[in-house]
Amino acid sequence: MSRTKTPTKEITLERLGEMLLFAAKLVDRKGPIAQPVLDRCEREYLAAKLKQETKGGSQVDRVKKMLEASV
Repeated sequence: MSRTKTPTKEITLERLGEMLLFAAKLVDRKGPIAQPVLDRCEREYLAAKLKQETKGGSQVDRVKKMLEASV
């Protein structure tokens, strides 16, 4: 039996933001049981944002931005 794969779409930063808001609403409605979903969405969003910000930049620039943000 042959399985046909559906083409995967790139998940954009905008889409991740929508999912993050959805997860936050889910936690507000369902309580702490949904918190891991929100945590995962937040990690994915931050990682994608960092990747987008550093696209084309050097690793030194990326680390400098990270250090500036933590001060």
